[in-house]
Amino acid sequence: RTCCWRRGTVAVPVLRANGARIGAIDRSCPNSLALMPPPACPSEICGVWDQDKKRCDSLCPLLNGLGMPPFLQRIACPLADATRSTLRISCPESGTLEVVDKTSFGRNSTVVKLDGSEVEKKSRGRGKVYMLSGSAAGNGAGATIHCRLVSRGDGWRTRSERFLSPDPADNGKVLVERHVLVRPGEPDLSLSRFYNLRQVEDLRPE
Repeated sequence: RTCCWRRGTVAVPVLRANGARIGAIDRSCPNSLALMPPPACPSEICGVWDQDKKRCDSLCPLLNGLGMPPFLQRIACPLADATRSTLRISCPESGTLEVVDKTSFGRNSTVVKLDGSEVEKKSRGRGKVYMLSGSAAGNGAGATIHCRLVSRGDGWRTRSERFLSPDPADNGKVLVERHVLVRPGEPDLSLSRFYNLRQVEDLRPE
């Protein structure tokens, strides 16, 4: 189902998944366009999270879907799956999300506004252009980073969804990181990674 919200005088479509709001739109989604302020911070997922390797899907299907040559996959896939990561999720200011992904190879910081506005970025090394944006659930229960792969052409995009595991056994202390690759003329490719809460910090904006 698609609803809309207004950015200035422009109506912007926002998708809803399983009845949940993704973006700054009214949950009831009335016929009229109702503006709601974007969430200040997805506070439930803020903290430091350690990857649980035994529960994670392999990254190989994602590398294959992005067109990595088979001979490179034979090297990159085992290395990617063996690399352990730690996430630090915070809100440096109201309406802004930062995800720091730290591995033995270094750290990568991604910062997005949660109002759905896109920012042009370039990939490291090859300098490929992509468009980055963010959205969040209104109840602070999760956030999604959206990436349009404009260098690959129309229809290519990824999204990284992060939310608490709904499994009661996880007791609200397991983060799910779901990566989805969308390609024209191909089924969506999805994989999930799991992280255990290491440290509770108040990483919301002051």
